[in-house]
Amino acid sequence: MNRVKKLKCTLGSEYAYQRFMSDREVSRLRRQTPQHMEDTVAASLTVGCIKINAVLFQADCSLRLGYDVYVKDSPGSSEWICFDSPSTPASLKESDMLAVLDRIVSENGLSYTECCFEKLDGRQVKPYEKLLEDRK
Repeated sequence: MNRVKKLKCTLGSEYAYQRFMSDREVSRLRRQTPQHMEDTVAASLTVGCIKINAVLFQADCSLRLGYDVYVKDSPGSSEWICFDSPSTPASLKESDMLAVLDRIVSENGLSYTECCFEKLDGRQVKPYEKLLEDRK
C-alpha cells in the first residue's frame, strides 16, 4: 500500500488534499504575472495536525511556487501556526507534497497525531483597570 493510501486509512477525515489550481493555471500565471497578486494557495495537504500549502507568491518581479508548513499546538486546536517555508522545489502533486511533509516531520521530530510542543505558561496580562488600581 502506498504512503498516501496508508495515511488516508489511518487518519480518515484527518487526511485531506485539496487542489485549487491546475498546473496549466499556475504556468499561465507565472508567464503572465499580474502586477498586484497576493499570495495564493494552489494546493493544500492536511495530515492530522500538520499541513503543507503550495503557495504562489511574488518574488523578484515574478511568481514563484513554494511551500508553507503549518502545525497545531494541540491536535484539537482550530488554529494553525506557521512552522517552516522550505526552499524545496514545489509541486501540486499530492504524493510530492506528502514526501516533503514526511521529510520535515522526520527531520524535526514532529508527529501527525500528537502535540510535540512543550506547553509554556506565559505571564497573564492584567486588564488596564487592574493595572491602574495596582499603581495606586
